[in-house]
Amino acid sequence: MNQDQSEVTEFFQVTPSGSYYATLSPEMDARRALLLQLLSADTHVPYFPAVLKKLTGQSDKEAQELLEWLTERGFLQLTSEPEPVPSGSIEQLLPEYLPQLAEGRVLLADEQGFCLGQSGYADEEAEALAALSADIVLMHERHQRLLHEHLGFNSVSWGLLDAAGHSELGFWTLHVGHQKFLLVLEGMPTLNRQSFVNLLSVLMRRYLDY
Repeated sequence: MNQDQSEVTEFFQVTPSGSYYATLSPEMDARRALLLQLLSADTHVPYFPAVLKKLTGQSDKEAQELLEWLTERGFLQLTSEPEPVPSGSIEQLLPEYLPQLAEGRVLLADEQGFCLGQSGYADEEAEALAALSADIVLMHERHQRLLHEHLGFNSVSWGLLDAAGHSELGFWTLHVGHQKFLLVLEGMPTLNRQSFVNLLSVLMRRYLDY
């Protein structure tokens, strides 16, 4: 990281799909490890081969192959104009980010059933939904072997569906290090936005424990 900053032309930028991939599972590999490092960074990380090698702990060839894998799938970009890194506490930023993540109401809870933030719910409703989220985490863990190993389902999200199969209320599990969070979304999710990346960046900087 000794290159002259005036030489920097590109920076790493994690995309919304890359952010989701990074939190899809608690199992760590080199791909998720790189995405988590970038999401939890306090500043923009410049792209240089030497920086990539240091971040991944791999050889030059392996690091470049990893980068190609992530960029080909749209999980990571190299850009000369990266999005601003969120600044402020999680308490300040959740009211801004949460309403942008679904067409309806939104809630964020931890795996213990504590509501970290919400948009559109009454206090009693938020507390009850947060508690329900904790029950869903336990239910999923109890049946994980059946779902993953026998039935082949890799998703960790649950939903309440209408007669047409559309989600009315979705529970999206986000793994941040060894901790789990539930994003409760009413109606159509809109997670393909920078606000989703920003939300995870804030959560990483507060809770990531790797």
